[in-house]
Amino acid sequence: MTERGLGALTMFENRLRKLKKEREKWAKRENIECYRIYSEDIPQVACILDRYPNGFVLYDKSSLRFQTEADHEDRLTQISSIVKDVFQIEDEQFFLKKRKKQKGLDQYEKLSIDGNFFWAKEGGLEFRINLSDYLDTGLFLDHRITRSWIKDISKNKSVLNLFSYTGAFSVYAASGGAKKTKSIDLSKTYCDWAYQNLQKNGFGNSNHQIINADILQWIEEESKNPNRERYDLIFLDPPTFSNSKKMYEEWDVQTKHRNLLLLLLTKFLTDQGEIWFSTNFRKFKMEVEEEEWKERGYRCINRTKDSIPADFRDEKIHQLFCILPGEN
Repeated sequence: MTERGLGALTMFENRLRKLKKEREKWAKRENIECYRIYSEDIPQVACILDRYPNGFVLYDKSSLRFQTEADHEDRLTQISSIVKDVFQIEDEQFFLKKRKKQKGLDQYEKLSIDGNFFWAKEGGLEFRINLSDYLDTGLFLDHRITRSWIKDISKNKSVLNLFSYTGAFSVYAASGGAKKTKSIDLSKTYCDWAYQNLQKNGFGNSNHQIINADILQWIEEESKNPNRERYDLIFLDPPTFSNSKKMYEEWDVQTKHRNLLLLLLTKFLTDQGEIWFSTNFRKFKMEVEEEEWKERGYRCINRTKDSIPADFRDEKIHQLFCILPGEN
């Protein structure tokens, strides 16, 4: 490894030791168990490190081109060793996940079959976490604040959670007093996971429904049903892109969000209802103009800045839009 490369690793170790003290103190004060520690702070060490009660997950964020270089694996090994040394953890508490080009339902596919499940707490609730078997762990840490907001506004509301993943937003809504929740996701694995999360927190009754379906097809069919249900709160955090054969049609968040949001607004929302829409697409631009929302009696507020947790230095980790009834 070059002298420059070794220098970057030394900077990484020093940075990690500093972050360890800062984050542990912050997490204890805020009563947070699952949080981000390092996020490409040093450009030459392109990785992300997340901490959970039962282990650490290191994501290799190196470019796909860089991953093919001869010393990349050796470099990853050294980075991993630094993490284990700084936090004094054993191999079984450390999980490395490598970046790859995602398509279709790749995010749902198992990476391994270790069955490393455990329960972690967040906001007084419990969520089933898996650090080894999937690309994601079961809880999107960047939406910690958004989940608490959803809890705060859910009392006595009917909530529709689209692209619901493991149902964390539905659990939060239920804990906030939602009279009913409906969670819809294409993956049966994640629907089962959502059911366990709801059950664990005491919301396993029929008021909290889970539907394993292609969201776009479900919405298309329901929109034609004159007796369809309307919801007080709709939350959706769709993937950036998917061309899975299981889907009704190809999905691209930039080109398809406009029609989807307007359809939800006109066909599925109650008169004073709200839509909360999030996306991880870094170049995303909302294509419904302010005047158009206003003409329909609504306003769209960008709440991205306030929704990024303190442990995330990446201010583009997601965007969050709240579509609310217009002010009289």
